[in-house]
Amino acid sequence: MKKIILIAGGCSLIGLILMGIAFIGIRGNIAELSTRNVESERKEYTCSSDIQNIEADITSDNIEVRTGDVDHVTLTYYNRPDYSEYEITESGDTLRIKYKDLNGPIHFVVNIGYVPDEPVTIIVPESFAGKLDLESTSGRILTESMSVSSLDLSNTSGGISVQDTASDGKINLTTTSGSIHVENTESTGITASNTSGGISIDDTKVRGDITLNCNSGSVNLGTVTAEGDIKVTTTSGTRTLTDVVADNITTNATSGSLKAVRVSANDSISSSATSGTTRLEELYAGRSITINANSGSVSGSIIGSEEDFAIIANTTSGSCNLNSTKDGEKNLEISTTSGTVNISFTE
Repeated sequence: MKKIILIAGGCSLIGLILMGIAFIGIRGNIAELSTRNVESERKEYTCSSDIQNIEADITSDNIEVRTGDVDHVTLTYYNRPDYSEYEITESGDTLRIKYKDLNGPIHFVVNIGYVPDEPVTIIVPESFAGKLDLESTSGRILTESMSVSSLDLSNTSGGISVQDTASDGKINLTTTSGSIHVENTESTGITASNTSGGISIDDTKVRGDITLNCNSGSVNLGTVTAEGDIKVTTTSGTRTLTDVVADNITTNATSGSLKAVRVSANDSISSSATSGTTRLEELYAGRSITINANSGSVSGSIIGSEEDFAIIANTTSGSCNLNSTKDGEKNLEISTTSGTVNISFTE
């Protein structure tokens, strides 16, 4: 009983201290505290010069960038009435947006829940074809309907979405906790990585390589063409590739299944996993196919005839319908420790 009383007393003391800090922060004006919790101001900033590079470092707000009917880059955001949370500067053709907390932890306590859940919105003119370098600690980042020279997006906690975007350079996407989605996009290359959260790429063409790293979460590619190589690495999560074309395709996973449907490589396809099933439908490779599944079955169809391949097929525990042979211009190697192998050919 005494322990409960002590805990309650301690909590009450902490509450009083926090109230005192808030009281000092508003200089004794209780009405101001109430106002700050319910009011906000919508701000708009229009650049005075032709901006071709945008750099943003924002702590907790969402960021959205898109093309609109404007002559110069326009920024819309929300502020507390008494000070600006953002430092906005122009230097040559570069716009920089940086979050700043002018009042430290006092305003964090006083103003919690104050600013509405509205994004920092950047509208660029149709003539914009510059560089985007955006960073948010905890907030979603979205770019859509625009052309850029390069794209670098990163955050700690929050999703990243790139839609209807064309880039003359590479697209780099990084998040610690949050999903990454790319759709209807063209670029010279895509690199995407996250710790927890999936990665999906749809209706996208790349004039170079695609490299995806996902620690915990699924990876999905649908209607994706790369003139270079595609490499997918996951720790735990499924890998699904549908209507995917590249020079070389490599997928590696510690645990998680693979489903490859109408996947085509001009040179080679390779896949490895410690645990998880592998399902292949109309798989094609110009030179070689290598599937290693430690624990899990391998099944499906490969385009061509069995005579096209020099086959190495091994399974420790489980049945295998393939016969090893040294004939054939292409190489097919499938190995499992525990799991069946059941492969058919389209010809």
